[in-house]
Amino acid sequence: MKFTAEEVQDYIDNLVEKYKYRKLPKAVSEEARRIYHSSMPDWCSMDGDDKAVLCTKSGTIVARGYIRVVVGDYGAYVEFSRSQAVRESICGKKGQEYRYRDPNFVNSVKYFWYTAKDNSDVKIYFQQKKVTYADYLPERFYISPFELEVWKE
Repeated sequence: MKFTAEEVQDYIDNLVEKYKYRKLPKAVSEEARRIYHSSMPDWCSMDGDDKAVLCTKSGTIVARGYIRVVVGDYGAYVEFSRSQAVRESICGKKGQEYRYRDPNFVNSVKYFWYTAKDNSDVKIYFQQKKVTYADYLPERFYISPFELEVWKE
């Protein structure tokens, strides 16, 4: 069964509220990952696509190409590198600057929180540390495929 982007986000929000981003129990994790896999947008290739142009729903290009899709306990995320990021379209999320400016946090946060320079408020992670609930790699960007539109170059 395929769920809408809104239904997937509601499901993730409920998991976050209940489990606080801790690793999910095995049966819950397996069910969550089944839901994410079955609900992926049609354009989304698990193995990446270097010709895909990743845009917010507002049309702002945030990356040219992506490496892979990572499916973890708390969602599916498109992974892209610094060289694929369109840096002039990305900025720090207002109110989240402490993650990379405050010396008390910069070495302890799991990710830096960015967004696009438009009105989409799309969440773009720049991973800093490994986590137990997904195979995210440090020094890579992550964004939900449900918040994107994709063009081909």
